[in-house]
Amino acid sequence: MKADLNIFQVDFESISTLVVKQANDNPVITTSQIKGDLQDIQARCGSVSLVIVDYVQLIEPMRRERGENRVQEIDSILKQLRAIAKQFNCAVLGLAQLKREVDSRSEKRPTKADFRESGGFEQEAAVMLGLYREDYYDKQTTQKGIFEVSVLKSRFSSETTVNLLFDERFGQFKNLAKSNY
Repeated sequence: MKADLNIFQVDFESISTLVVKQANDNPVITTSQIKGDLQDIQARCGSVSLVIVDYVQLIEPMRRERGENRVQEIDSILKQLRAIAKQFNCAVLGLAQLKREVDSRSEKRPTKADFRESGGFEQEAAVMLGLYREDYYDKQTTQKGIFEVSVLKSRFSSETTVNLLFDERFGQFKNLAKSNY
């Protein structure tokens, strides 16, 4: 099912809030540290609207439980990120690595089952998006520059796919519906 771009549309010109970029390049980070960083930002700026975690599987558990495997740790981390979203009344965008099996099958479009190390993504996420570019896998495709964003799960809308134009030179996405590109 194809959809209109409107479900992803943001009018950036109308946003009049302060944008704060704060990167935590610490090679070992926990949700407790993320929470502390957000409290600092909140104290300086008043509120937090969006937190981007690149990527979820790099977060370390606050404490390791005896006998707990990595899947259980990721599930716990995802629950903590969801709690952070509720506490700070903000969106948390968690980037995740997919399982390598995607590369070995003929259909490369990601599914919910492809999220690495956890079924917790499906349980905890309000929205799950899958990204796909045909020309990444097939250099001869007629779909050059077309980037598919698939809503794999949403508590707010139906599962759908939106096609965007990806300008690799600038790392920029454009609306295919506009003809001036």
